[in-house]
Amino acid sequence: MTTHADLPSASRASRSPASRAVERVIALYGAAVFTILWVGFALGSMAGGALFADAWTWLTGLETLPAVVAWILALPIAIGLWALASDVSPLIMTAVVLGLIVWTLVAASGVVRAFRRS
Repeated sequence: MTTHADLPSASRASRSPASRAVERVIALYGAAVFTILWVGFALGSMAGGALFADAWTWLTGLETLPAVVAWILALPIAIGLWALASDVSPLIMTAVVLGLIVWTLVAASGVVRAFRRS
């Protein structure tokens, strides 16, 4: 199996400008989703949690196709809302929060990598 580390440096540098642009757009989208996640968490916490319940009610009240699109476009946010809306054990809640933190760090490193390459 070939990994990213196995690719020669020249092949990474010779990618088309369109390919690099797509990579940057995807990286920025990921950063935007996680920014919304953490800002929304801070605002929802300050509002006493009603914002979380309202967002979960909206997300689960969507018709099938819009719900699928919303879950795909905002998966980390949807996972966080699910964990907050359900009565999960503290261990599962901790795992979800740690997973979202790691996922955020991976998205941030993707932005750095996308813009570090020329």
